[in-house]
Amino acid sequence: MPMVRIATKASTRKCLKNWMRPSPYVMNDELRHRRTESRLFQDWPRGARGTGRLSAEEEVLLFKQLHYCGYRLSKLYKATDRDGPTTSIKRRYGEWGRRYHMVRARLVEANVGLVYDLIGHSRFDNLDHEEMSSDGMMALLRAVDTFDPWRGFRFSTYACNAILRAFARAAMQDSRRRARISGSYHENFEKCDIPERVRQDQQALFADRLRRILHMDNAELTDVQKTVLARRFPLEEGRTRQTLEEIGRMMRVSKERVRQIQLAAIAKLHGALIRDEVLQ
Repeated sequence: MPMVRIATKASTRKCLKNWMRPSPYVMNDELRHRRTESRLFQDWPRGARGTGRLSAEEEVLLFKQLHYCGYRLSKLYKATDRDGPTTSIKRRYGEWGRRYHMVRARLVEANVGLVYDLIGHSRFDNLDHEEMSSDGMMALLRAVDTFDPWRGFRFSTYACNAILRAFARAAMQDSRRRARISGSYHENFEKCDIPERVRQDQQALFADRLRRILHMDNAELTDVQKTVLARRFPLEEGRTRQTLEEIGRMMRVSKERVRQIQLAAIAKLHGALIRDEVLQ
């Protein structure tokens, strides 16, 4: 099922103006099942009260709990908009709201180290670290709210990409701000290489996702296409890149046919990169 991120519209009723607006959640068919609540919250609040890093299983469970809480809050909010704020609805709304914030706080606490790790390893030397921390934290919060645990990816991969993109945006804004402000000559400002570093970071990210696509066979390449790509663009160090003519002689086809196979394989890889969740 494709990811559907739902945000409940604010009500126009006066009785709901002071209520918390339900947070967005990722919709999935699993949320509608009757037994989902008992299965997800059978050990509640054990996972939400923990500390430290999370295992893959704990992480998936907490994210499903987060989106289920958002789903229930949305249903209660709509019911209140329709029937009015009854005592029962207020009680349940408060309970699911507390659960939602407990789970969200646990997920943020478990992954906040990603922001500081990326600050320490980033090459945006001209950015202030406090500003990077602020942008990174905001990116982490948005990543927690929008991550889809049903897709099978680790949250760290999704969040690191979001945080790096936030750093890149901040670096570009800082570069444009410096270009508008006149001042005396300064060697570090005159030789700014932030755009080049952003480009290098983006190239490294795309190369990493391309290797994963090839490893997972997400592009659904044929054996012939894999052979042509392996010989035209070898990944192993020291291996010589072959020409279209050399590959054609080995495969007993024309050079033009090898070129057509190569273009078809590249088109499949391009489509897989466009569909890649991390690069969205």
